[in-house]
Amino acid sequence: MEKQMDPDLQRLLVDIARKRSALTRTQSDENGSTRNPDGIDAWTNAREHEKQIERFELAGISKRYQAITFESIERRGLPPDWDIRQNYKAVKAYADDIQQNVKRGYGLILAGNYGTLKTTMAVAVMRHWMSVQEGGCLMVPMCSLIDNLFTMRALNKEEWARYERRIRSTPLLVLDDLGSENIDQGWVLSKVDSIITERYNKMLPIIVTTNLSKEELAGTYSGRIMDRLRNTSQCLVFTGASQRKVRA
Repeated sequence: MEKQMDPDLQRLLVDIARKRSALTRTQSDENGSTRNPDGIDAWTNAREHEKQIERFELAGISKRYQAITFESIERRGLPPDWDIRQNYKAVKAYADDIQQNVKRGYGLILAGNYGTLKTTMAVAVMRHWMSVQEGGCLMVPMCSLIDNLFTMRALNKEEWARYERRIRSTPLLVLDDLGSENIDQGWVLSKVDSIITERYNKMLPIIVTTNLSKEELAGTYSGRIMDRLRNTSQCLVFTGASQRKVRA
């Protein structure tokens, strides 16, 4: 004969099961997202992280720079180089007024020695812009710009046209390492000229990083283009020593 469970014990177990189920279904965090012991929170956080990485990649921010923010730079500590510290203050001041700077088409030229955190600072500005504004931004490494355009055009003309439209119309464009493109071919310079001219006419800002001096820039690009960049940008010259080995 089967032994019957004590009714009081049965009611207790049913009550415990009901409360556990209710907790699983309804316990919420501050944002109202469901949270339970089965790891829904972990899944949600992982998915949000994936979306953030996708945003960075769409903006052209490579893996090495995806964790860069002004806060992360300051946590790590600025190098003792006076020149880098002063330029950092100027870049951060630009970012603090980023919405107005983008609205009026005002950019930055970060020029000078390699390894002086120019690209790092440019990415920090991008990250700040992404945090305060839903508008787009794009970083383009100049050494691969022409190669990317050629590859896309050969594989998918629609993708190529879409990418070039983004370069010309994204609210904030970063041209990283200007001067590293193959400038021996005249049409390459014409392409760069065309991009800068169109953005100038649309009053869309450009942040330029380059290892070239003012004189080298003037000797490489047309006077008209350099004049447009200078008139719509704050130029900061980095003369400090490379920090790559020091901070590796």
